[in-house]
Amino acid sequence: MEYVNYIALGCSIAAFALSLIACARIGKFVQATVDTDWETLANLTGDIAALKRTAQTLNNRLNGMNKAVVPQDQIIQQMLEHQNVEQIRRGG
Repeated sequence: MEYVNYIALGCSIAAFALSLIACARIGKFVQATVDTDWETLANLTGDIAALKRTAQTLNNRLNGMNKAVVPQDQIIQQMLEHQNVEQIRRGG
């Protein structure tokens, strides 16, 4: 049962080390954002919204490029059918 105590001690030391690393990262973040005001936050929010719209537009364009292309023969056939319908309607 002695090995269980060593495993528990090792896990607690690892948890303590990870908490120290987390505290250091939080301290760096707080120091980096100490002079951030509401205007800067609003500007960042607007920039993020613009980037999101740009990404959505790009995705929409890429999705449009991947759509199946209708064969040219089929388009010509549909045009001819449409012209025939127009001629019938006009009485020609």
